Amino acid sequence: MGALTSVVESSEIRFEPHERVGALGGTFDPLHRAHLHLADAAAQALELDRLILIPAGDPWRKRGRDVTPAEHRLAMTAAAVDERRGGLEVSDLEVAREGPTYTLDTVRELRDRGAQQLWWIMGADAVLDLPKWHQPNEILACARIAAAVRPGAELDRRQLDKIVYGLGRWLDWVPMEPIDLSASGLRERIARGEDVSDDVPAAVLDYARAHRLYE
Repeated sequence: MGALTSVVESSEIRFEPHERVGALGGTFDPLHRAHLHLADAAAQALELDRLILIPAGDPWRKRGRDVTPAEHRLAMTAAAVDERRGGLEVSDLEVAREGPTYTLDTVRELRDRGAQQLWWIMGADAVLDLPKWHQPNEILACARIAAAVRPGAELDRRQLDKIVYGLGRWLDWVPMEPIDLSASGLRERIARGEDVSDDVPAAVLDYARAHRLYE
């Protein structure tokens, strides 16, 4: 893959207790404009000191689907962050871990490495999907949830607690206007040779084309 200058290797990642840390996980197949917009909105809303993108190694809920190999998804994510020149980090924490990728394992490891003020960042739809995650209550014991929301569309504490008990105490909203993009749609457009330069970072497109990922 070559040198990935933005990747913080799992063996080296460390945090200071005072740091406000945000982690945005995902398949990132490929990383696109909506992911970066959410990262920027969360960094501002939560006043984060560090924001780390964490590509999933083996996304267990996507078993049976075609998923680009993790090393390529990690490289594309790092290329996008290098292109931005600051403001984000990329970690191979989940790619380096063997077995299915569970968010719970990741937030526990981030806490063990010193991230005492930790937010797991997600899109609005993922909040409703939380009951299907692996041990969601245990995730809340390790990290706060930061969820994107259209301004004025926030759920109250009682509604959140019906999704996962305790979520109302441990969720912070990240106001942002939604961006209607899907990775699957972008893969299809790339395969057809369409122009997606407004939605996918140039460095990601260059990498995908060089490795013929979505043809």
